Amino acid sequence: AIATGLHRSGVSFGILGPREKDSGHQVRRMGEEGLFQFLVEENRETLESCQFRQIVTTDPHAFNTLKNDYPDRFQVSHYSEFFLSMIEQGRLTPTKRLNHTDVYTYHDPCYLGRHNGVYDQPRKILRSLPGLNLVEMKRSRDKSFCCGGGDINLWHEIEQEEIRMAEKRLHMVLESGANVLVTACPFCLLNFEDTIKTRGLKDKVRVVDMMELLISTL
Repeated sequence: AIATGLHRSGVSFGILGPREKDSGHQVRRMGEEGLFQFLVEENRETLESCQFRQIVTTDPHAFNTLKNDYPDRFQVSHYSEFFLSMIEQGRLTPTKRLNHTDVYTYHDPCYLGRHNGVYDQPRKILRSLPGLNLVEMKRSRDKSFCCGGGDINLWHEIEQEEIRMAEKRLHMVLESGANVLVTACPFCLLNFEDTIKTRGLKDKVRVVDMMELLISTL
């Protein structure tokens, strides 16, 4: 979806392909500083061998660590920031109306929102989509609630937890009157999709990636 958006915007872009390694965000949060520094050096060498103006990330965790933890201070944007600028410049124009019976709410990913203050850009994109009815959950923006899959939690099960954090968040979605949850983080997307399936919520709520939603209106 992001590649489609870049093509439709007329942007010259490339990907690293097999040369791309993990940013090291989760590695550092687990305390593996030596491995993190090793990844930083390898990634710096790779990036310095390329010619580019800025990095656009899909993942808020990679966005956070490339922006704040790497010494080079590359120009880094999360895709929500980048594609809002494309819409505002008229290079992308959402025209297809969405189903008017759906009610949408936006989930603020931790490392996009609370850690980096990117709250307005995703909401501006959503408000630009024809026919989209957007409501806010009680816990949103800097009071948002983690999906439970951030950092290493996606691979870690807490045996004592009575209800998963993602399930708590989905109940907040339903309390807001929404039936569609929009997120801009692949970790959140996977975690919510899994919880919807395992907790029998498929008839009540669904989760969509914001970029896929944007592409559907072009």
